[in-house]
Amino acid sequence: MLLKYKYKLKPDKRQAVIISNWLEMARKQYNYRLAERLNWFEATRTPVNACPLNVSVVAVERIYQNIPEFRTQRRDGRKKDGNGNPVTKKGDKHPNIINGYVAWETVQLADLAQTKKLFPEYQSIHSQVLQDVIQRVQTTMDNFTKPDKNGKTSGKPKFKGKHYYNSFSYPQLSSSSIVKNANGRCCVSLPKIGLVPFVYNRSIPQGFKVKTGSVIREADGWYISFTIEDKTVPYEVVEIQPTLKNSKGIDLGLLYYAVTSDGEFIEVPKFLRFSEDRLSKLQARLSKKDKYSQSWKILRRKIAKLHQLIARQRLDWQFKLAYHLFSDVSVIFLEDLQIANLVRRCKAKLGDNGQFLPNGQSAKSGLNKSLHDAAFGQFVQVLEYVGWKLGKRIIKVDPKGTSQHCWECLNRVSKSLSERWHSCPRCGQELDRDYNSALLIQKIGLLSTQGEDITSHKTAVRVSLAEESRVVP
Repeated sequence: MLLKYKYKLKPDKRQAVIISNWLEMARKQYNYRLAERLNWFEATRTPVNACPLNVSVVAVERIYQNIPEFRTQRRDGRKKDGNGNPVTKKGDKHPNIINGYVAWETVQLADLAQTKKLFPEYQSIHSQVLQDVIQRVQTTMDNFTKPDKNGKTSGKPKFKGKHYYNSFSYPQLSSSSIVKNANGRCCVSLPKIGLVPFVYNRSIPQGFKVKTGSVIREADGWYISFTIEDKTVPYEVVEIQPTLKNSKGIDLGLLYYAVTSDGEFIEVPKFLRFSEDRLSKLQARLSKKDKYSQSWKILRRKIAKLHQLIARQRLDWQFKLAYHLFSDVSVIFLEDLQIANLVRRCKAKLGDNGQFLPNGQSAKSGLNKSLHDAAFGQFVQVLEYVGWKLGKRIIKVDPKGTSQHCWECLNRVSKSLSERWHSCPRCGQELDRDYNSALLIQKIGLLSTQGEDITSHKTAVRVSLAEESRVVP
């Protein structure tokens, strides 16, 4: 099992300068290596309507220039065969170009020695920190060029500005890196930086060992995130059979943050909305300052810390709510919301003369801000983590029709967004719209057939009709 524990670093002035310089050099190295990859990627591809597929954009000699055909191994490999001998040995030659494709990760890792000769300041950085930069570039390019399990790829990688590259990693830290200095203060031993004090506010669980460590820059200082592992603890997702007593349905919304099937209404916290006035005043003052002046930097730091405070308030509240919701049940039914679709911009409307017509985007902008402030996507992730940690279960339900049908008889009762009361003419149910949705979500989950990953209203109707047909002679 892998977990991450995060702690606040307390470096002295010398250590803070070193960490800051390392981060800036790592950012420059990342941008340079990414430029190498993108230049080669663009040089070897062309639109099919521009020229024949068998003709390269540039000469083949230019594509592979400065790339050695082979690399020579400098030491024995770590992997051993059945007899204990290294699989790869010192002096072995490995190709850098395989079927026309450059093995960029190994080429760029080998080129780090040349980088240290040309730029001596890079000799001060730990070798594994620089190697991790190359691996980040490789991961970024893999996400861009290789589809995931759903057949989708990420967008073209972007170069990182100063405020968008905020961490560097030690891939091989260990539990022995956490020590106490002469004053008895807990410190982490970072190679080539020294003993850096940190706030050891929670101990690492017994049996877990530190595997990696990442130094992270945030608005209020430096942090370190440890990846810890215990191979004896399996990662398992419990399979609990939901019943009416051990489960509840939850409907998420903006009038009430969450409404449960047992009748609990939870108010929306609105952390961003309550701090919006203070944010607007600070940003108005910032706009009047000279850019990069001392007062401009001070105000900018205040704004960043306020945003950080809002994010932390929201996350803390969501964790407390997740534990509260799981306090009396073992299974929670939840809508499988597509947040990206909820905050998508309205489609443009064109008139006969080609001019843009009002499309309601101005009103939608306020709704989008409230959706981002509520952070439903983050809350679902928190709920899943808390459920896994407590050994409980979350089942997602297709959100289609959950607000337009009666929970008792499954009859369709159409309602606009402004209508907040559910009144069913068929069975006579009279209750709050969100409460009805929570009850319906629970019923859909309980009536779902086995083998379906996402249950839906149609599933519930089909199952309920099948049950009625068995009862009626």
